[in-house]
Amino acid sequence: MKLKRFYARNKIIIIFITVIILFFLYYLYLHRHPRTQNAFVIANIRPVSSFVPGIISKIYVTNKQRVEKGDKLFDIYKKPYELKVDKIQGELEAAEYKVKALSSKLRIAKLNVKQETAKLENAEYLAKQAIFLSKDHAVAEKSAEKLDRARDVAETQLEISQTEFKAKQQELNYYKSRVSSLKAMLEEAKVNLSFTTVYAKSDGIISNMYITEGIFADQGKPLFSFINDEKWWIQANIKETELTNVKKGQRVWVKLWLYPNKVFEGVVSNIGWNVNRQKTSRLNFLPEVEKENEWFLLPQRFPVQIELVNFNPSKYPLHAGSTATVVIDTKSLFWKHIFWKINWW
Repeated sequence: MKLKRFYARNKIIIIFITVIILFFLYYLYLHRHPRTQNAFVIANIRPVSSFVPGIISKIYVTNKQRVEKGDKLFDIYKKPYELKVDKIQGELEAAEYKVKALSSKLRIAKLNVKQETAKLENAEYLAKQAIFLSKDHAVAEKSAEKLDRARDVAETQLEISQTEFKAKQQELNYYKSRVSSLKAMLEEAKVNLSFTTVYAKSDGIISNMYITEGIFADQGKPLFSFINDEKWWIQANIKETELTNVKKGQRVWVKLWLYPNKVFEGVVSNIGWNVNRQKTSRLNFLPEVEKENEWFLLPQRFPVQIELVNFNPSKYPLHAGSTATVVIDTKSLFWKHIFWKINWW
């Protein structure tokens, strides 16, 4: 009876205290187990394009088809690239033959320089002897002058042969450089030829594919999407007020709206460091400060990346962008929250 009277007299106070305790326990629970429905499935999705421009000659896959790593996706018309390889190959062979021919001519020019050098040395010797003897009138002055002119001719011939040698050497160097350039061009042409067939870089699913044979594919222009289904993640946007104890490697329970009766397991693999809130005016490059509601200032959310573990995509096929609910076990101690709250107040 006394308890009932006490409850009747203090009913409002008891209910108020109970609500406060429940709210406080729920707040602590959120810090220990942050929960959000602002989460969705993500995967490595990349656009598929052609590395080389050309007409699509054959398509091996269809939209929504699952393919394995190394499967052919489509072909670009190969003939122009095959002709390019043949053309450069022919130019390379011609340049290599030219190098061989110039190497032989350079050896001949080198021998000519050697021959003309010997002739000049001989002419110089004879001219010196003739001048020396002409002083004693042992040799006629006309003969000495003739030998002296012969020396000048030999010197000129040597200069000509040296110039020809340098010209041949420069021409040889040019064609050697051209051979190196053509080899690089040939390698590039072969690579471009290999790029005319596009392969799957991993296991995955073809998505948003609406192309036909005969259309022109621009280099690097996306033609359709490829979803890599080897690994899946969940991106959970967690409030900053609940992010205090979230760490990499913590256990996560995931519930997908696709499979409401199944709870999946995951781990925190990455935590977003920043979100874009700072804005700058394009007119005068001054910072823009947005007006916010002074009564209810909503906490900022940060993306937390969660990797699904022990997950079988063949049994539970996923769709990128589908909704999920996540609960993170931070393993934080209850008394730590209470101690922190007491000190804070």
